[in-house]
Amino acid sequence: MDKVIVESLDSDFSGIVTTPNGKKVNVFFVYPGDELHVEYVKRRPRQRSLRIQETIRNHDWKLVKCKVFGECGGCTGQHINYEEQLNLKFTPIINSFHKDLGIIIRPLPSEKIYEYRSRMDFSVFPGPTIGQRQRGNFRKVVPISNCSIQSTWANQALKDVQNVLNQMPEVIWDRRSEEGGLKYLTIRKAQNTGDGILIFTFTDGYESHPLMDQFRNLCLESLTQESLLFCYNRPKSEVSAFGRPEILRGKSTFEEVVLGKTFHIPFDSFFQPNPNGFLPILSFIKERLPKTSENLIDLFCGNGFFSLLYGDSFTNVDGYELTESSIEIASKTFQENHPNKSFSFQITNLFMTTELLKTKENTTLILDPPRAGAGKLVNQWIRDFGPEYIFYVSCNPYSQKEDVSVFISKYDFVDGILIDPYPHTPHTESVLFFRRKSV
Repeated sequence: MDKVIVESLDSDFSGIVTTPNGKKVNVFFVYPGDELHVEYVKRRPRQRSLRIQETIRNHDWKLVKCKVFGECGGCTGQHINYEEQLNLKFTPIINSFHKDLGIIIRPLPSEKIYEYRSRMDFSVFPGPTIGQRQRGNFRKVVPISNCSIQSTWANQALKDVQNVLNQMPEVIWDRRSEEGGLKYLTIRKAQNTGDGILIFTFTDGYESHPLMDQFRNLCLESLTQESLLFCYNRPKSEVSAFGRPEILRGKSTFEEVVLGKTFHIPFDSFFQPNPNGFLPILSFIKERLPKTSENLIDLFCGNGFFSLLYGDSFTNVDGYELTESSIEIASKTFQENHPNKSFSFQITNLFMTTELLKTKENTTLILDPPRAGAGKLVNQWIRDFGPEYIFYVSCNPYSQKEDVSVFISKYDFVDGILIDPYPHTPHTESVLFFRRKSV
């Protein structure tokens, strides 16, 4: 057995150590100066992995609030001072944009670093166990009775559901024997309204199991949350809060208010996991919307989030999204809130085609693509035909930078911010504002 010392921290909050054979290895839940007693373990003929036998902590863990921190696969930075967290994850991004694109992004810290998430997805395993998968071990679930980054309401719901499952553990899906049905619990609680919803994800077909009527009655009697929903998807699917819905009580949506606008969010729809933490980006865009722009193009529009928020500033709005249900909600919500505006929300796969995108005069573009980025076709369309103004919102600044490099030759960078809606994790959000160069 060998002893190694944690030398520094990486941008994902993992510690960097030099192993006895000279290789650099990343280890989570440690801090510079910690001592690790390690050994190499053979897993395959030519592959050996480092196993930590003992960790001697030489720093105080008083910052840590969660009892399961160090096992849970969620937060990785609770043991690190918040100012240092920001430096670790912001600095590489800021330096990369400046070095490669000549862009300077302003960093903004979060005002609230705990109890900030409005959605949490928990695995449910025989035991009964409700929790998060262990970091590096998909098969093991770490039991959680209280999560410090979700609300008090959500933590009470977690305890309530645990009590229900203690009474009927046989409904839980056993991945080995393929018996039972319940796989996931999703808790969604609005930050600015009293709305919340509990979503139980089952294997498809389990709705007709003899135990289900008893389980339904137990949930209705024991759970006080206003909206309870069951959904069913494929047994081998590992996707939570997705599938054919069954409303047990209440409704299949929950209501959230952002910048004075009301959103009705479907149980299976994406919505900002921390709406209040996202406000700096929303305010940034609102303050910089061009007063002369008549048209808004909303790419990857989802449920019409940006269109609804900024629709007052435009004569016409065009939104594009892949999911049919999202387009339906976007159209309905926009019409209800902006009955005198011209609009069009269309279903299209922007990674496959940009044929539906039309160039108009006096247009502003807002895009908020998935983590992987906007894709080659969209970036080329922006470069060749993009409108005068662009607000590019991203949950992955690294893919954002690659996208921007495609079209920046035709645009001038105006301003941008980098925010931290997800403290104690390496995830960030950013928005960049561009103006097309004069011909």
